[in-house]
This record gives sequence, structure tokens and C-alpha cells, in this order.
Amino acid sequence: MTKLGRRTKYDPKYCKEIIKFFNIEPHFETPCVTTYKNGATKEEVKLIPSDLPLFSAFANSLEVDRDTLREWAKAKDKDKKLKHPEFSFAYKRAKECQRRILITNGLQGLYSTAFAIFTAKNIIGWRDKTETDLTSKGERLELTFDSSLRVKNE
Repeated sequence: MTKLGRRTKYDPKYCKEIIKFFNIEPHFETPCVTTYKNGATKEEVKLIPSDLPLFSAFANSLEVDRDTLREWAKAKDKDKKLKHPEFSFAYKRAKECQRRILITNGLQGLYSTAFAIFTAKNIIGWRDKTETDLTSKGERLELTFDSSLRVKNE
């Protein structure tokens, strides 16, 4: 009989594995031949986006869940001492690799605009920001609306 459940035993080899999983080329080139109705052909090279590496997929490969990865990467006590500093560093590097792939492919137009925006908001924490300038009694006020409201007098 096998035990089921979340594996909690950490292994330092996961540091190299997570970097290898995430540190991939954002896209690859593939030759493409277009044949027109008149029989003419055009050869070109197309960029194909690589699959965006996800923490859930990496966790699945280790037979753990994303929460386990976060637990290995975060502080274990109120003194902010890390449980596994080497994994914490590797986890942050993996996030940067993921961010690089998303931004590179988004700027290359390899992802739909809606997908790129949605994913940037949900994976790398980008947010929409709206700025409004108001004038009150001769004073210029700058209001910035995002996750918090800041009011500056100029």
C-alpha cells in the first residue's frame, strides 16, 4: 500500500531542476513555406513561442503542489530566516525567467494582447495605473489610483 498525500521532504537538487525547467528560450524559429493560388511560394522563418513554464507544472513534476514550493522558498519564522535559502534564490530566479519569457514574447507579438495583459497581471503582478491631475484653489493635486490612494500637493 502506498501513502498518498503531499511530499514535504525537500531535496537540494530541486534548486538546479527549477532553474533548468524555467530557463528556456522564449521562442524558437521554424521555417515556413507559403504557397499562393498562382503557385508562387514564399519561404520565411516564423517565431513560435515556447510554452510558458508554470510553477504548477514544475510542482506537478515533483509530485507536490505549488504551495509546497512556496513553503520551501519562504521564511520559516518571525526573524525572516529562510527555510531553504538556496531554493528561495532559485525560486526567485525562476520567476525572473518566467517574467522574461512573458515580456519577450508579448513584445514580439507572439501572444495575443489580451493573454499577455491578463498573464502579466496574474503571474508577474503588473497592474493598471490611472493618473488624474486636479486643481483645487490654485493648488495642483496629483492623484494616483492603483492599489492605494496617494495624494501629492505640488
